Amino acid sequence: MAMQGRAKIEVGGRVFVTTMQTVEKAGKDSHLYKTVSQSGQGWFDRDPDMFNILLNMLRTGVVYPKPESLGFLDRLIEEATFYGIEECLRNAHGRAPLNGIDAEKAKPIIPSGIDIPGALAAGPDGSVWIGHGSKITVYDWALRKKKTTLTEFGSIDIMHRISDDLVAGGEKDLPGLHLYDVTQGIHAKTVMWTDANDPRVYNAVVQAIASNASSVFASFENGQKLDNTLLVVDKATSQVSREFGRQNGQAAHTKAATKLQWLESKNLLFVGSVQGGSFGFSGYMRLWDLRADKIVWDWKEPNFQRASRGFEQQDVFADMVVDEELGSIFKVGVQSGALYLADLRILDTQNPWLELEELNHFSDKAVTGANKKLISYNKQVWLSQGADVEVWSEVPLAESFRPKEEKEFSESSFRRNRLEHRRHPGQEITQMVAGGGRLFITRKDFQGVEVWESH
Repeated sequence: MAMQGRAKIEVGGRVFVTTMQTVEKAGKDSHLYKTVSQSGQGWFDRDPDMFNILLNMLRTGVVYPKPESLGFLDRLIEEATFYGIEECLRNAHGRAPLNGIDAEKAKPIIPSGIDIPGALAAGPDGSVWIGHGSKITVYDWALRKKKTTLTEFGSIDIMHRISDDLVAGGEKDLPGLHLYDVTQGIHAKTVMWTDANDPRVYNAVVQAIASNASSVFASFENGQKLDNTLLVVDKATSQVSREFGRQNGQAAHTKAATKLQWLESKNLLFVGSVQGGSFGFSGYMRLWDLRADKIVWDWKEPNFQRASRGFEQQDVFADMVVDEELGSIFKVGVQSGALYLADLRILDTQNPWLELEELNHFSDKAVTGANKKLISYNKQVWLSQGADVEVWSEVPLAESFRPKEEKEFSESSFRRNRLEHRRHPGQEITQMVAGGGRLFITRKDFQGVEVWESH
């Protein structure tokens, strides 16, 4: 029940009068509430101008004036931390939802040292963890550097955020799945793929990582790259609870998985692989039902479809991602650069793929090659094409009034937009992640991390 009456608070010689209901918004565990709630009065030897902003934030839920510089925001966070209301400040300072139509570059993050970032993990609050060289550096929701953890890696290739404290990582030259507590800056656990009955299983390295509320999933490949498997690691114990999907990797369509994604709405694990070499590219996508211990959908490429004249080879994908909100799997072609969609409801058809129809047509020639990244965020698909980022957003057509679950994707179009399109070749994008209303991008041979936000 909200408290009644007025509160009189003196800060740095200036007197503020507010309601007890406003003080209660600080939270009952906050220093501000505990000080004022007993008598309706409080005194703090702090900056009154900063307190004025924080008090108005408690009243309105909005930070005004909005900090334009990192230095000013640092001071505001310091004051909010003193009063025990940093969480209130973080919520009120929240960014607009990330939108590909109006996303703009903010100040980049430049980690210390000379190492090029090799892996990224974004948090739901807009924080980011950067793997650079043998180090993992944490930047909080205000993009302030918090802590750097020294790892066993020579260079971190794969990184997945498990919780606010724990990160899982892997490297192509270092066996094992390595867990680090980045709050304490320590190595927490190493998980290995072992098999006492099979001497071929040794020096197994991690190729992909995903997680859900209770488990971590990891794709392993043995030292000779001839066998691979998927392990389930229990989050509570950090012990392997299950192995599944083991296969011999000598064939093109049985190579180690390079992408894992847990589908919460379907209770399925999406498993994908892209492999390239002198003879071209190949790959597969699978949906695993772990409860039934079976594959419920399996798609392989190259895939040959009957055309009007004989057989026509389908463009092999360079990357793939599932957007659960859109209910679809997306892939991008190596040669064409085209984006395709497969409706999760009709995967059992001979060819479920539909090339996206766009509203904005660009005359630029598509980027050929496998260096393309796909992520889904905020009901949008973000695709890197060389040095550029394309953003695809679903646009329902005017004549379609049926509920989404009844609508065919042919009744929608997709709008394509580009973030700061480059007329001249730039540095290729190597990593792309999103979280907390931000998009984070790394580029080849560039030490920093680009930060994109909508305003």
